[in-house]
Amino acid sequence: MKNAYLLFCLTLCALSSLAQSVAPTGGGGYQPPAAECVTPAQRQQIETLLSANIARLRGQRLLPASGAARSTTVPLSWPLRQAAGFDYASTYGISNFVDHNPAFPNAVQDFNCGTRTYDTSTGYNHAGLDLFPWPFSFNMMDRSQVEIVAAAPGIIIGKTDGNPDRSCALTGANWNAVYVQNMDGTVCWYGHMKTGSVTAKPLGASVALGEVLGTVGSSGNSSGPHLHFELHSASGVVLDPYSGPCSPATGSWATARTYYEPTVNTLLTHSAAPVFNTCPAPDTPNESRTFAPGSTVYTAAYYHDQQAGQQTQYTIYRPDNSVFRTWTHASTVAHYPASYWYWNYQLPTNAPTGEWRFEAQFQGTVSTRTFTVNLVTAAVAARPVLYQLYPNPAIDAVRLTGPLPIARVQVLNLLGQVVRTTHNLRQPTLDLSDLRAKGIYLVRLLRTDGTVEQHKLVLE
Repeated sequence: MKNAYLLFCLTLCALSSLAQSVAPTGGGGYQPPAAECVTPAQRQQIETLLSANIARLRGQRLLPASGAARSTTVPLSWPLRQAAGFDYASTYGISNFVDHNPAFPNAVQDFNCGTRTYDTSTGYNHAGLDLFPWPFSFNMMDRSQVEIVAAAPGIIIGKTDGNPDRSCALTGANWNAVYVQNMDGTVCWYGHMKTGSVTAKPLGASVALGEVLGTVGSSGNSSGPHLHFELHSASGVVLDPYSGPCSPATGSWATARTYYEPTVNTLLTHSAAPVFNTCPAPDTPNESRTFAPGSTVYTAAYYHDQQAGQQTQYTIYRPDNSVFRTWTHASTVAHYPASYWYWNYQLPTNAPTGEWRFEAQFQGTVSTRTFTVNLVTAAVAARPVLYQLYPNPAIDAVRLTGPLPIARVQVLNLLGQVVRTTHNLRQPTLDLSDLRAKGIYLVRLLRTDGTVEQHKLVLE
């Protein structure tokens, strides 16, 4: 066992000596813009609604009476988790903390005496914690990858659903949200949920710690998918779950949270550079895990809270565990709430087939993404995906990202029958209102270069 460990250490030392700093092909920082999550008028409406609900639930004996003895302070668990079937190491970034400076505008102070928060000229001081899906926020939202879970056990005292969930700015729209009174009398607000994802449980129902309340969306006043998590005392005063030199609260996380969380969210491989589109269009990741010998592989790392000087060592291993490439990189920017970097390499024409491994060593943690080199199917899989469809599910129309015109668009049902054809599509919106049957369809796009791309679409 000692010999094996020694060999492992020697291997790491050897790789470190071989690795050189290599500038990325592309990438950089990603900072979601701030938007006033709840307007003063909306906040008043919510507080009025919750007060009425609390009075009714107390009358029904579903909540303890006002002034009743409370349990000790309930520590909070993290309000997000990854849905089953996905494999990112982390699914979020932190864009904003609670603002403790009551002045405005441009007078902000978070719990750590920093400026990772915001206010507005209307007098709004950010009152919660903003957590955004990362990377590819709208894609993660569309596949319900990030679930919002109860940070503490409690009783549902309010909820809203059915509001549009692809907001991109401060529009005065209402959000989808769940409000839970915890066992210690504090209240958690979980806002901006995806339409239709809000728990089916009624007002007065109990929720357990970690129970799914909905999924992350972009409903209401929102600049993109994120969870606005807000904590209130029993009397309605905004609390900060973090403790720090500039926070009057003592902190209430069950597990201590740090100001910066330098983390590799995920490693991915791509057939072309990832493309981040304009809100509310989903991004074009061009993700692929199958490549042909001689093709180009894009290896990418996605971080949250990356800081200057934090070095990552990257290595690509062949199927026999020998090193194909190894290099290092460190950001020179003081702090990125979210960041990504990618490099591209051409595989040799005689590249061995089988499972390859892309690995990153960062802050004492090793992240891994495997990909396959295959002689037969890889050439097709490596072709870049140029288009995304949204919304999906759709009702009577769908928008397409990507170059226009599209030579031909065919919509097929599950029997493989072409139910409609559009030639020379020159606008990004595809009208599907003539398709009366709900269900699953296949949208086949014939590109102007003669290649074909297909997408599954659900009509509701």
